Amino acid sequence: MNVKKPYDSLSLNECVDLIDRVGKQVTILVTGPIGCGKSSMLKILAAKYPDHVPVYCDITTKDSGDFLIPQIRTLDGTPVCSFIANEELGFHLNKPIVLLLDELGKAPKAVMNACLRLMLERKLGTYTLPEGSIVFATTNLANEGVGDSIPAHARNRIGTVKMRKPTASEWRYDFAQNHGIDPVIIASAIEYPAFFGSPEDYERPDMNDYIHDVRSPRAAFVTPRSLEKASDVLKACRDMDENVLIHALMGIVGERATLDIMNILRLDNTLPTVGAIMADPLGAVIPTSGAGLCIIVSKAIGSITKETFDPWMDYLQRLPREATALFARGIMSSNCPKRPLATTNKKFSLYCVNNGHLF
Repeated sequence: MNVKKPYDSLSLNECVDLIDRVGKQVTILVTGPIGCGKSSMLKILAAKYPDHVPVYCDITTKDSGDFLIPQIRTLDGTPVCSFIANEELGFHLNKPIVLLLDELGKAPKAVMNACLRLMLERKLGTYTLPEGSIVFATTNLANEGVGDSIPAHARNRIGTVKMRKPTASEWRYDFAQNHGIDPVIIASAIEYPAFFGSPEDYERPDMNDYIHDVRSPRAAFVTPRSLEKASDVLKACRDMDENVLIHALMGIVGERATLDIMNILRLDNTLPTVGAIMADPLGAVIPTSGAGLCIIVSKAIGSITKETFDPWMDYLQRLPREATALFARGIMSSNCPKRPLATTNKKFSLYCVNNGHLF
């Protein structure tokens, strides 16, 4: 396994922070692995700038003529040809925007040239973006073999950074638990952290059968995006014949990951339900495996209410310290919608006072 330099790549949140700081002056191009959440940065930045309008532009659907469209008008009695900007670029809004140029590396030459002044000067023809507008771009890594290439004269107008895949823990706390991902998928990601491996970490592609690796192409593989799709399938098809569920998951995350997810699903079927735990917190069964504990905790974070918080805390006190810390860290993460419930619950506050060393 290769040893990465500490400055080799950035996390998603670090990329967002960088764009937040310099995106008004410098267009940052974020290159990153397939399905790792690059385009989700638009939503995060939009939340940081509620007075800006988020604008998404898919470069792969554009030709050079799609940026400025000719319009005939009269100027001092003389017919002239002027150009109007594509609505998808947001110039017509007359207020600051956050503009994402997605899949920039797949742009045809003419489209790339059309983007140059927009990325460097925030201008397009006679149009100028309002003061304070943010422009950034995303694309895949060149070595992933999906056709990404940025010419030198374009790169010299922008700043380029590389985004890494999230770790299993980052994916769980920063995304999964706050976006309704099925607890079985979350537990699978924690149990099998190789889901989030990168090809450059392995000398041979057969050392990680889960991920996309251009050296050994796979029709389906694990990415944060495909895990979200697997969650959708699992929620909708959990009660269907196992053969249907397995076949559907294999087409999304691949065979190896599907079999591992199914093992976690079978484990889930042996665990007490959230309802059973809340009804009898002092008598409900305690899972004996780490994966089982992770499922129980994830379900609790997703379903807990003000009324059920106290009985859950009674049950939580019976779990191993690692599981209690998993719950506390999860529900107190900055993006967790259940955080206000935790901060106002007396039993949870007392737990934090007595277990501060776990954090």
